[in-house]
Amino acid sequence: MNYFKGSVRNRNKLLQAVKSEVKARLEQSLHNAVRVILLKETQPEQMPRLWDIDVKIGRRPTFQLPPETSILEVFEETGGKLMILGTAGSGKTTTLLELANELITAAENDISKPIPVLLNLLSWQQNNQPIADWLIAELNSRYGVPVKVSKRWIKEQQILPLLDGLDELELTQQEQCQQRINELLAGENPPKHLVVCTRMENYKSCNTKLRLHGAVYLRHLSETQIKEYLMKSRSRELWENIKTEPPLLELAKNPLFLNMMALAYEEILIHAWRRIAAKDERREYLLNAYIRRMLTRDMESQFYRQGKQPRPEQMRPWLTWLAKRMSELNQQEFTLEKIDRHWLQTSAQKRLYRMGVLLSLGGILMSKKAIVRTILAKNGYIPKDYPRFLGLATERLFVQKVSGRYRFVHELLQRYLGQLPS
Repeated sequence: MNYFKGSVRNRNKLLQAVKSEVKARLEQSLHNAVRVILLKETQPEQMPRLWDIDVKIGRRPTFQLPPETSILEVFEETGGKLMILGTAGSGKTTTLLELANELITAAENDISKPIPVLLNLLSWQQNNQPIADWLIAELNSRYGVPVKVSKRWIKEQQILPLLDGLDELELTQQEQCQQRINELLAGENPPKHLVVCTRMENYKSCNTKLRLHGAVYLRHLSETQIKEYLMKSRSRELWENIKTEPPLLELAKNPLFLNMMALAYEEILIHAWRRIAAKDERREYLLNAYIRRMLTRDMESQFYRQGKQPRPEQMRPWLTWLAKRMSELNQQEFTLEKIDRHWLQTSAQKRLYRMGVLLSLGGILMSKKAIVRTILAKNGYIPKDYPRFLGLATERLFVQKVSGRYRFVHELLQRYLGQLPS
């Protein structure tokens, strides 16, 4: 009886943690921010998906998913073994989060249903590591699930892995990871259900194909969808300015960039933008406009008093350094507790760290992580009060905060910021 109570308690605890994460990430998405900022809705309802979805199940012909049909129905049609494919910024992660939301509800209502867990494969670094071992380690480090409990859950097929970030691995690593996933699916205690989210172009470049039962592909937006979206989000002027500009319309077919256009329109000079010939440079112009707009937007903050917020010229290098360092460390998210000595870069900084540790052992009460943050602040990489700044960066739609973990709102933004000069 005690074992059963403990098992139910652990299950409910994990379900609530995943539920909170899904809710927070959907609320902090750019898709949702359009309604909060442009439509002034304090508690916006979930917006209907922008994109059309093509579905391929087994040997059946490909068909388009009707707008009123949820991704959960496709998941069930495939026996719960599904791929979500698309281009960068096409809405893959949002689709995965929406599926997670429905799977959590199902698991809350039926104890026999497996527990959906969101995990990012970027942390799969050991090429020969079995996915089951990686799952156990991730459940422990990310959600605090005891190793003994997660081992039992995996053996009893009570975990439903929702795997994102496969395309963030190097291509060789992605190939090896897909092989390990197939080994998991063919193993002694394979998960009953599994979902993998990745870019179509990366997946097509791999020789190994995942042994799943179906796939959905998120299509680019049509001009009609772009127009309807901009009209609903009170961005008529933006639509009037891009509707006869094929290069700009092409960029707007990507949901991520369409959201950025709507949010950053006040920083966009259409006559200058339309003169840019190269596709990559048009995209960079938009990312720069988004960054400028978010840095300078007039807004109240719960983290800083009026007039006390850091200036844009201070914030930008802090964000750039963070994006650069996360990319160098191969991290997609971090916690303040995990900013350790590996974040230091120069030999001088490392010497200071060693001296600080010796002094702390001599009686000065300062944790090793506090020493690292003090050194980073003295070198101008971060502000003195880093938690407060990260709160502001969350409000300004640069990063998301979920259960003490921080991530950039999209890896494309992180990658672009990381390439800028510090």
